Amino acid sequence: MLIAFAPSLARAQSLEPRLYLPLPTGLNVIALSYAYSSGSVVVDGTTIVTDAHVTLHNGVVALVRTFGLAGRSAQVQAVAPITYGNAHALVSGQQASRDLRGLADPQLRLAVNLVGGPARRRSELAGVRFGTIVGASLNLSLPLGHVDQDRIVNVGANRWAVKPEIGVVQPLGRGWAVEVYTGVWLFGDNTAYLDTSIVTQQPLVTLQGHVIRLLGRRGWLAFDATLVRGGTTAVDGESKTNFQKNARLGATGAWFLGQGHAVKAAVSFGAYTRFGGDFQMFTVGYSYSWE
Repeated sequence: MLIAFAPSLARAQSLEPRLYLPLPTGLNVIALSYAYSSGSVVVDGTTIVTDAHVTLHNGVVALVRTFGLAGRSAQVQAVAPITYGNAHALVSGQQASRDLRGLADPQLRLAVNLVGGPARRRSELAGVRFGTIVGASLNLSLPLGHVDQDRIVNVGANRWAVKPEIGVVQPLGRGWAVEVYTGVWLFGDNTAYLDTSIVTQQPLVTLQGHVIRLLGRRGWLAFDATLVRGGTTAVDGESKTNFQKNARLGATGAWFLGQGHAVKAAVSFGAYTRFGGDFQMFTVGYSYSWE
């Protein structure tokens, strides 16, 4: 249960289409979004914790800058999430709850298109039709989120984490495309869990798939799925029975309003959860881009 409540679990099971679409160089983007998530938490059957439930409100500010890297389209992204919510459960038959509020762990992401995405200015993209695109990214989670070291459940994870990932985008013609991403979260140690204990976590493998339908030049709709596997934790060397093998489904849509303005909405739910948050999530967002 320790890690299951953390908002970082939702990020590990993220559903985010069009991450490797080549963007024009010299582009700046600011994005604001709100996400509501609520659901039960599946825990080990031997634990004294039952009927666990979490509700979270997340506000996110993201900044993106695109550029050319060795002649390839690349981008760097910074994400700062703020969380407010509540977790509650029965512990040995007694009600227990925990308010969650504060800055969650921010993330930095560097992505570059290796195949099919040469660096181009906006004026050079007019009329360009992309073939197969292969991209790579590195996502870094910084241990800057709010942590009360005397509490089990926290907004921040109090550890570093890094995720290398490879993504492939395959246009299908007639306004359709398929995307597949695969990566692995590698976790540092939380060396101050409950002040003196050490939490370690095994790598967590992720696989995302998206089917994209373009809605002319102004919008798109995606049908999303993700699988995660692994992530067993240990406290002071004692391994827990919390191996994750979870699946989520969802849909995402975006519409461009013109002059750099765009809106986006997404919904997702847990299709299968062996351990962790079996939550439903709804997200709305707005972005503005300029050169």
